[in-house]
Amino acid sequence: MASAQQISHDLPLQKLFDTLTRRGSQQSQLSDLEVRHYLADLLVKFVHIENVFPLQDEPGCNLQYIADILKKAEDSAVTDKLDFYKRIGDYTLFILGLFPESLNHGRHCISLNYYTELGRRCYMTVSRNRFQPEAAPVFRKLAEQFHNCVHTLNWVRSYIQDPFYQYIFRQFEIV
Repeated sequence: MASAQQISHDLPLQKLFDTLTRRGSQQSQLSDLEVRHYLADLLVKFVHIENVFPLQDEPGCNLQYIADILKKAEDSAVTDKLDFYKRIGDYTLFILGLFPESLNHGRHCISLNYYTELGRRCYMTVSRNRFQPEAAPVFRKLAEQFHNCVHTLNWVRSYIQDPFYQYIFRQFEIV
């Protein structure tokens, strides 16, 4: 659960990421408002590194590999499985959007297509959730428009990496 201080600190980030995802979505033909808000919320959530790998195994170590999270999902109850799939979808979307080069770094080489298909399938699985049918439409849209979501986040990445904006962010203590 986020603290009151963290929430108030996240408000400028929420506004920033709402604006950036709106602009990025114009570049990628992503017109769905609900999906854009989901992307902005995802960026705010993952600003905090503890949210990137929030899952732990029994000894208390963070699960950092998709294969480990998939294994844990398969060994879980149905409602927990859906949460794991949502997290995998979020993680793959985040990595493909902001850090795709990390998939081909060093000895680790993971296909971008594999990550794309995995994220898309996980969101589609979550969209079929009979326990929370009100959440199904946004996850179906995320699955169907996964490529556009990635392109939107790619645009956000290029924008926030610009040295001028890095300077502005530091001056206003946004990040």
